[in-house]
Amino acid sequence: MPPATPARWAWVRAVLLDVDDTLIDTRAAMHAAGAAGAAAAWPQAEPERIGLAGKRFRDDPEGHFAAYTRGEMAFAAMREARIGEVARWLGVPDWEGSAGVFLAAYDRVFMDCLRAFPDARACVESLRATGIAVGLLTNSGADYTVAKLARTGLAGLTEVVCTRDTLGIGKPDARAFHEACRQLDSAPEVTGYVGDEWVPDARGAADAGLTPAWLVRDPGSADAARGRAGEHGIPVIAGLDEVPGLCAGS
Repeated sequence: MPPATPARWAWVRAVLLDVDDTLIDTRAAMHAAGAAGAAAAWPQAEPERIGLAGKRFRDDPEGHFAAYTRGEMAFAAMREARIGEVARWLGVPDWEGSAGVFLAAYDRVFMDCLRAFPDARACVESLRATGIAVGLLTNSGADYTVAKLARTGLAGLTEVVCTRDTLGIGKPDARAFHEACRQLDSAPEVTGYVGDEWVPDARGAADAGLTPAWLVRDPGSADAARGRAGEHGIPVIAGLDEVPGLCAGS
C-alpha cells in the first residue's frame, strides 16, 4: 500500500466525510446542551460545575462513546452512562431518576444550537460537480444523525450515510471504512476520508487503506497537528474548502 501522502489525493475518485465537528459544529452544541441538562436536572449542584457539565459530557472521560463505537453498548445505554458520570462528578446521588429531565433539556438545546459549518455544503457540491462521489461516515447513531442533518439543512446532501448503528461497528475499525466504501461503490485505495479526530478519522482511515486528511479548524492547534500528522504523511487542512483542491492535486 502506498504511503498516505498528500500526493495520493490526486488518485481519489470518491470522498467520505465525517459528520460531527466536520460538517456540523457539534462541540459547541454539546457544551451548551450539557450545561442546560445539568441545570434542569440538578439545580442544587455547584453553579460553576453546572456551567462545565457540557464539556464534561462531551469529553466522556470514562470512554463510553468509544465502547459504543466498538459495538459494546447500545446508543441509549451509552448516553445514560455518560449522564451518570456527569452526575457523579457534580456530586449528585441517586441521579437515575433525573436522567430523563437531563435528556429532555439537553436534546432541546442541542438541536437549537446545531449549526452546519459554512464550508460544508459547498465542499460536497464542488466535489460532486467534478464527478467525485461523496458519502458520510459517522460514529453517531442513525436516528440522531438523520435529525442533525435535517436540523442543519444538510439532509439529502449525499445518498450514502453510514452510521455506527447501520454498520454495527464504528471507526477506527477498518470494517466501518470498507463497508462505507462498498456502499459508495469505491475501492478504499481511491477513496479519501476527511474528519476532525486523529485516531478514529485520520489514523483509522490510513490504516484501512484510504487516503485521509485531518481537519483541524482551530488555528491554535494546527502546528501541533501538522507535526503529528507529518510523521504519517497525512495532510492537515483548516477547512473543507481545501478538499476539492486536494483532489485536483493543487
